[in-house]
Amino acid sequence: MSQVMSTGTVAKHLGVSTSLLRHLEKIGATPPAQRVDGLNRRIYSEAEVEVLRQILADRRARVSQSPQPEAA
Repeated sequence: MSQVMSTGTVAKHLGVSTSLLRHLEKIGATPPAQRVDGLNRRIYSEAEVEVLRQILADRRARVSQSPQPEAA
């Protein structure tokens, strides 16, 4: 059986904030997380964490490739 993780655990594991994970879900950049029955808390499977890792890596790569403003 695969392990499920809370938003806080996933955020620590990926080195991002919980608010970033919620924001990415809200804007549709990541698939919606599963919810705990009767509660609004998100849970993530190991496979979902791997998808998040890839999405974040892709976003970081695009940011690092974008033109940087020249220093004054």
